[in-house]
Amino acid sequence: MGIKKVIFEGFGNVKLKLKRFLGLGWKSKVSLKRATFSISINKLVAEGCCLEKGDELYSYLAEDEKGRKIIVTYLDKNKMQV
Repeated sequence: MGIKKVIFEGFGNVKLKLKRFLGLGWKSKVSLKRATFSISINKLVAEGCCLEKGDELYSYLAEDEKGRKIIVTYLDKNKMQV
């Protein structure tokens, strides 16, 4: 896919190189419980990445090259390396 430029709020301009698209996508519904919005992760993805209930993941708000808002979530439970 090449290098995609994304802008992370609080990180300035960061280039994110996507190695490859893994061919799995899903539609998520936004849910609200009290004051917290949440979205779901596909069960196959969670199991394949050895995620368990209560694990903390790091997500970052970004924009793609067309200015669309995206969320980048690292499924290895580690913060983004800048």
